[in-house]
Amino acid sequence: MKRLFNYTLVVLLIGLLATSCTKNWEQQNIDPNNPVDVPMTNILGNSIIYTGDQFFDDWQGMNNFLSYAGHITKIQYIDEARYQYRSNVVDNAWRDYYRVQMDLRKLKDKAVEAGNANMEAVSEVFSVFLWQMATDQWGNIPYTEAVSAESDNNWVPAYDNAQDIYNDLFSRLEYANTLFNKTGIPAAQNKIGDGDFIYHGDASLWQKFGNSLRLRLAIRISNVNLAKASAELQAVLTDPTGHPIFASRDEEPKLKWEGTAPYKEPWAENHESRDDHAMAQTLINKLKALNDPRIAAFALPTPDGKYIGAPEGAPNNSFSIDTISRIGTMYRDDPAGYTWFMRYAESQFIIAESALRGGVDAMAQAAYMEGIKASFDETGMSDQYDTYVAQDDVAWSGTDAEKLQKIYTQKWISLFKQGQELWAEQRRTDFPEMPSASGSVYGPENHNRGPFRYPYPVSEQNLNSANINPQLEGIVDDFWGKQMFWDTRTGVH
Repeated sequence: MKRLFNYTLVVLLIGLLATSCTKNWEQQNIDPNNPVDVPMTNILGNSIIYTGDQFFDDWQGMNNFLSYAGHITKIQYIDEARYQYRSNVVDNAWRDYYRVQMDLRKLKDKAVEAGNANMEAVSEVFSVFLWQMATDQWGNIPYTEAVSAESDNNWVPAYDNAQDIYNDLFSRLEYANTLFNKTGIPAAQNKIGDGDFIYHGDASLWQKFGNSLRLRLAIRISNVNLAKASAELQAVLTDPTGHPIFASRDEEPKLKWEGTAPYKEPWAENHESRDDHAMAQTLINKLKALNDPRIAAFALPTPDGKYIGAPEGAPNNSFSIDTISRIGTMYRDDPAGYTWFMRYAESQFIIAESALRGGVDAMAQAAYMEGIKASFDETGMSDQYDTYVAQDDVAWSGTDAEKLQKIYTQKWISLFKQGQELWAEQRRTDFPEMPSASGSVYGPENHNRGPFRYPYPVSEQNLNSANINPQLEGIVDDFWGKQMFWDTRTGVH
């Protein structure tokens, strides 16, 4: 009887389809799981989640950038930390940057059409944030023509000079700021919506993110174009009403993960099935030298109660993984933890550096101390702050060069889990001085510093060869030869 029922049902369905094969055909053939149009706030939400999941996970950060800059490193399957990259990982990173940028372009277009100034500004700020990471990773990249393939039918975009990209990013952040300051728009028309998983619809905090991000870009170019950097810093710092920046840790742009699949914090999700990462010896040794209590938050002690870091990108069998400190529970084992896109502490260290170089010592000192305090508060070490900053190696004392080195040190420590930014700052400041990995597949003796850049993707070489081939000139061993335009180090190779 059951089989008869099934056959009868099939016959009835075929009959229905035969008699109505052309009625409401368009509606019947719309896939509800692949909509052609979605609300603006949904596009924003997907862009935020995708960014946190793809650019702050094990592949884009833990396996490479954080090792290049001496915070954590791989202890099993050490390939990436030794510069033996996987071409599909590079291709995926490149693809993912442009995938999000295309969505943000659509978001901006929809916001302009709807007259939603806040959403347009948010799309600009988040787009700049991603462009800055991408150009700091590769240098010259497709930018002007990069997201117009669908509208212009241009599938082989030209490459833009990284310095020109930076100049445009400054302009876009200023434009976004003017949009946030725009008045007279009805609140209902100017909503950001529930897809804002960072600030939950608070446009004033997005404005602070944009202006604080502008400080990041300005300090990045300060060694190569001091006049431009100074102008950008002054535009923000001398106008706190029109150009507000972060006022506390509560205003940081960070993604709080839900904690259940598929929305788990990427480091915690990775650790559920793998144990390939540990603390790097450079960070552990620096924290120990400074008697820094934050070591207990960043790292786990070894079974015998010690803190020991692994050598970054070391050869196989050069250390025992049973005697190396793993990443601290706070930052590795909470599936409902955070992904930081930028920190309040970072903005304070930027202010400290710019003020010191500008001769305003009192302002530099205040910002330096506030940056350290913010990092101590984050790690739950507030009660040990006073003792820590009273140490000679931390206290605001010494020559300007010594004070600058202290700023670099504290900023470097505070950028934990922010792989791309940490690596960029290490290349800009040359602090800490990171030699080539001892297990480098290119020979550690052939390079006196870690990577200058990330390899270009094979997909570009196959599909956009005319435009990428000039960019490949001068690159040595995939990672070296051509420094970022803001990287003014000399004698490095």
